[in-house]
Amino acid sequence: MGDIAGRSAASNEGVDTLDRMTESQAPESAAPTSVDATYLTDAVVRLERAIGRIGNKRLARWNLSLSGYAALKILETRADLSLAQLSRRCFVRPQTMTRIVAQLEERGYVSRRPHPESDRAIALTLTDVGRAAVDEMDSEVLKINETLTRELDAEGVAFLEGALRRCALAVEAELRDM
Repeated sequence: MGDIAGRSAASNEGVDTLDRMTESQAPESAAPTSVDATYLTDAVVRLERAIGRIGNKRLARWNLSLSGYAALKILETRADLSLAQLSRRCFVRPQTMTRIVAQLEERGYVSRRPHPESDRAIALTLTDVGRAAVDEMDSEVLKINETLTRELDAEGVAFLEGALRRCALAVEAELRDM
């Protein structure tokens, strides 16, 4: 998919469609149109990229991305995951997770050992150093969540979280079927 979020017409002087569209201009029809879907895709892509950028800035002190942080958070509650299991839970390719885990291991955040249930797999475990780093990082990542929820009331947060999770499940199911 191209960079939908970053496109803007020269005549609009760098302001993209979502910035120009006010709430009063939002479509009133109950059934979404293909144009509505484009705006929704644009909004999701734009938000995902913005969260990635701010996450990288907030985690810069640890020289870590949100994907690395996510891997640590998963290992915090699920010890002895294989590289393949961790990559699936983090929604990244195994090759990407190999690189992430190598960085985490180099920093002493994770350790590898033979997997207790498989002769071929390696188990990944969060170290004490990794736990301490996650505890420090949590407050920075929580600030991202606070920024997002500041724009919504409690009911809006609950609705949006549920809707986004349902949409993610639908897209993941479609991917499995392809």
